[in-house]
Amino acid sequence: MGILNLFVSRKDTSKSQSSPAAGMNGNATAAFIIGTHAKTMDMDTYHESDEKEWLKYLSQALRTYRKPGLSMHEEYQLWLSARAQSKAMATAGSSRSN
Repeated sequence: MGILNLFVSRKDTSKSQSSPAAGMNGNATAAFIIGTHAKTMDMDTYHESDEKEWLKYLSQALRTYRKPGLSMHEEYQLWLSARAQSKAMATAGSSRSN
């Protein structure tokens, strides 16, 4: 009994072992399940993303938008709106200089 058999019901295992399409270990169902939930990520997009910048902001000792009684979600919304404004100002400034 392999480790993959722990993730497949006994009913499915008995069917796959009798199947001619079963893999080397006789468990085609388990082999099919592995890797179906893997997601790829564009690293360039991630490095420019708001998520990475938010984590960088959270690591600061003195956070600009941190206020007493403010939830983390509210702080994130304040930070995100300020970030969007600064991006818009940077875009407008670069278009004027051209």
